[in-house]
This record gives sequence, structure tokens and C-alpha cells, in this order.
Amino acid sequence: MTDPIAGSNDAPALPASLNRRELLAATLGAPAIATLGITTLGVATSAVAQGIEPPASSRELWQWVRTQPVLDLQTAYLDSATLAPTWRLSMAAEYRARESQSFDMAGVGANDRWINETRRLAIRFAAFAGCDVDELLFTHGAGEALSSVASGLDLAAGDEVITTSQEHPAALSPWLFLARRRGVIVKQVDLPTPLTGPEQVLGLFAGAVTPKTRAIAFSHLQYHDGALLPVKDLCQFARQRNIFSIVNGAQALGMLDVNVQDLGCDFYGASFHKWVGGCQGSGMLYVRREMLDRLWPSLPRGIDASPPIFVPAEAVGQVGVPAALHKLGNIVPYLWPALRGGEAALDMHAKLNRQRIEARVRELAIYARLRLQQIKGIEPMTPGRPGLWAGILTVRVPGRSAAELADALARNARVLVRRLDWPNTTEGALRISMHIFNSHDDVERLLNGLQLLVRK
Repeated sequence: MTDPIAGSNDAPALPASLNRRELLAATLGAPAIATLGITTLGVATSAVAQGIEPPASSRELWQWVRTQPVLDLQTAYLDSATLAPTWRLSMAAEYRARESQSFDMAGVGANDRWINETRRLAIRFAAFAGCDVDELLFTHGAGEALSSVASGLDLAAGDEVITTSQEHPAALSPWLFLARRRGVIVKQVDLPTPLTGPEQVLGLFAGAVTPKTRAIAFSHLQYHDGALLPVKDLCQFARQRNIFSIVNGAQALGMLDVNVQDLGCDFYGASFHKWVGGCQGSGMLYVRREMLDRLWPSLPRGIDASPPIFVPAEAVGQVGVPAALHKLGNIVPYLWPALRGGEAALDMHAKLNRQRIEARVRELAIYARLRLQQIKGIEPMTPGRPGLWAGILTVRVPGRSAAELADALARNARVLVRRLDWPNTTEGALRISMHIFNSHDDVERLLNGLQLLVRK
């Protein structure tokens, strides 16, 4: 029987933090440390990339995965929707990249070097997201990506942007600033909770569209109630009416097997530091190739900076850089260590199989839902209909403060969940997000902790 406080039986405890030697060991393996050399740009260094295979059986695989993020295993961390722990391999790769930059300062400013590395990284991440290399822009996260779209589109006073009442502040704020700055009209569709079907979402958006509607902006997977929206249907609806479609994928990329081109959206913003397991402060924006000419750069770097320039691609340091990065701003030279860490995370996803990752997340979510249903007074806010949920489960306990429940779970059971404000209530709600490093034991600790609290 697992002690609900001492931790899970799924895996041995590992330190929550890594020292320099452990970081390098995670990347190279102990035998290589004694002969350590400084890595160069573009050299794959993660242990996964070097051929270390995860266990084959499911039981051993998920036990192994549990040890891979830098995380306190004595705590049941159920809040990856806010910020996921970084894979050890990613943290090690980021460290070695920073070490390389510091060691070789003379080579850091070489234009050809960064052009080649930019293209190499863009190819890797574009393949992961399911788009062409010319459609990818690196950013510091989903918020910056979505803000780049809002500030880059030619929207004028009276133009309408339709979004939802459940958008994350980082996704909503750029449109509200446009309303103040340019007189753009922002209309928020009030999505019911829990949703009962995708037709509800499409119907509400369709009912809000007018001849002045220029864009719709919504989440692939909502951070608030965990609802999985009908992205393809919404994007097809928008394209048929010549309306921009902007999708917030912060809660989807890395959890779901996402292919952005297949979704049919015009723009898709995502983070690498949530479900991907990469390094903090890194992300991407997908720009459908046909939309690249419709978007102004917020951070132009190099275009028209070195005259005379007859073709933008002739700018110093820009020759050969993929199209979106060339036009909208290439931050690879500044974000490179974090992107190298993210690249190690992509290696991890490739080894584990992305469809298997999605299936594991859904399995844990189903288990959590079934167990929580056994607690009297728990009210689920996440849709129950198949196809409308993934790895985030939001619940309410009417009459009980979600903030107090979350604090008590952390203090008494060492279970970390997210407390959310909830419309038309003072109690709020609890959001439970499960990643592949979580276990059924984590869910049991949550259940035991909530049972004790709800009975009081």
C-alpha cells in the first residue's frame, strides 16, 4: 500500500534539482564526463538522441518517465497546465548550450553559423508542429506568439474580433489593447460549462459573426474548464467567410498529437515549457504561408537594416533564413540555449511516441474523473462527452472555497492543483492537469486528500 504522503511506489526518489555534474551526466552519461569537450552549434547532445531507449513494457516505461522531469517526487504535481517541469535532458542540453556560447564568444556573432542553426532548428520544430519550415516563428511563449498576431494584423476601428469568455489573460489582453488603441470591437462568446457538444461552440460563434467580423480567436484546449474545442470546424467556418482564425495551442501542443496544417487555422501559438517539457521562455507561432504577407512584424530584425537591399533575403545575416523567421524576427541567436533544450524534449517525444503520450494523458484523466465521481459534492466542469476533453479536469465543490481546498491539499497531502476563479461564484474551482510523468498513485493521493476535506 502506498503511503499517500511519502509518495508513489511507481519510481525511486530523485533529487528535485541538479548540480552541474548531474546535468552533464544526464546528457552524456557518466563515462563521457571525464573526457568532456565543449559542444558546438547543432550537435545533438541529449541522451535520448544518442540512442538511450526507454523501457519497452508500459509499466516500466511510465515508471521510467516519472524520473525524467526535474520534479520533487514526494509531491503529486497536478498542475502542468500552469507550468510543467522541464525534462532533465532538456535542462542539461540548455546548460551545455549556454556553456558553449560563453566558451566560444568569438563564434557567437558569426552570421553564417546562426543562419545554419536557425534553419536546422526550424526544420526540427516545424516537423514536430506539422507545418512547413517557412511557416514557423520562434517566440518566448504562446502569449508572445498570439500578441504578435494581434499587433501584426491590419485591423481598424469598427473591425470585430470574436473570442470567448474563457480565454487566458495572455491571449485576451492583446485584443483588448487593440480595442483601446484602434477602436477594434472585441466580442466575447459566453461558452457554457460544461459543454455538451461541439455544435454548441460552432453555433455560438456563427451567431456572433457579422459583416464586420475580421477574426476569431479561441483556444484549442481551454485552460479554464479543459474543454477541447472543435478547431477544424471553427477554422473551416472562418476561412469560408474570409475571417482570420487564431488558435491558442498552449494547452495542446505536447499533450495532443497536433498537426497545425491539418487543423486549417491561419495562426497557432504555443509554448514549449508546458506539455512539451522544454525550457522556460520558449515557444512558437505558426503562420499559414498564405497569411505571411498579411502580418506585419512586431520585432523586425535585419530587413532594410543594411542598405542597399533589393530583395529582403539579401539582408546581412538573413540569407537562407526561413520565410516567417526572416520577416517577423529571428530570435534564435538569443533563445538558442532554450531551443536546444526544447530540441531534447522533441527527442523524448519521438522516442515515447506522440500518440502513446496522448493516450496516457487521457487514461489518467479518465481514471481521475471516475475516482472523483465517487466523492459526494464534486461537480465536474469539464465536458464528459468523448472528443471534448483531454488531460485537464476542472471541478467545483459548491459551498467550499477552492483556494482553501487547494492550500489544504498542498499542506496536508502534498498534492498541487490549481485554484481558479469561476464566473458567478465566490468559491472558485480546482483544475487538475495530468501529464505522462503522473501516476495513478498521484490521483489516489488527490482523492484521499479531497475526501478528508470535503467531509469536514
